[in-house]
Amino acid sequence: MQVRVEDLEAYRDRLWCRLPSLRIHDEDEAVAYLERVPMCLAFGGYALGVPTMWTAACGLRKPVFPKHSHHDPAVGLIWRAKETLVHSGAAYYGRLFLNKPSFVARSWLATVLAGYPRVKLSQEAQAVSETLEESGPLPTRELGVRSGIRDRRVLTKALEEAQTALRVTKVEERSEPFTYVWGTLSTLYAQEIDQAKGIPQDVARRKIAALWVNSLGLTQAGRLARILGWDERITRNALADLVTSGTIVDGVSLEGARGVWVGARSLLQEGITGPAVEGKGLESQGRDAG
Repeated sequence: MQVRVEDLEAYRDRLWCRLPSLRIHDEDEAVAYLERVPMCLAFGGYALGVPTMWTAACGLRKPVFPKHSHHDPAVGLIWRAKETLVHSGAAYYGRLFLNKPSFVARSWLATVLAGYPRVKLSQEAQAVSETLEESGPLPTRELGVRSGIRDRRVLTKALEEAQTALRVTKVEERSEPFTYVWGTLSTLYAQEIDQAKGIPQDVARRKIAALWVNSLGLTQAGRLARILGWDERITRNALADLVTSGTIVDGVSLEGARGVWVGARSLLQEGITGPAVEGKGLESQGRDAG
């Protein structure tokens, strides 16, 4: 089966609120957006091919980031949302997908914690994590002093790594003087951490992969692995299980694109235009994906 590019984009327009009639206007609508798209980036251009809350706030498929972002209502909404949604308990916000600032609906956080592989941190990221575990939340500068990291660039990189590994999160923004306050995930998400212990990792990975396939409409193992930050083997195994269970469909082609894709059933019911691709599936995606 083949899907037209315009059918895929129209599917994403509706789901990702990339239409003027669907654009989000305030924090309440941002919460509703996370019910539609529980995992997304905060910002990011349309070229990334992933849902971002900013494009939903613009209500456009291909918005242009403004030069004067401090006065832009869509940008302002996301800057507010990343604070209010966390403190209201609606969402987790941190550097995660594509190593960029991301939202996860709070109802999905335990699944994410259960599904993400435990990774070994660099010496600097480990120092940041251990310092926060021992001392509790700290402003950026004090965290650097206590963890022995004086170089701001090294500290920033360590914090990004610890966030992506789901060890550290921002717990507050202070304005006078402006600074971030950092803590461990257990500072805000102790309940989700406990819940994650009861979710088998393979089950969590399948749920995360299924959510992303349904959100993207079409994807490939390599592409999804890059979004999630997973090893491609882990991603491929999760997708193969979903194909076997009938949750998603394998052997899909995309008009004008190389390789074989997996697709969401909801998209394929709307936009199938061509014959099935025979003899290829998840086992060949590593060779075909461009």
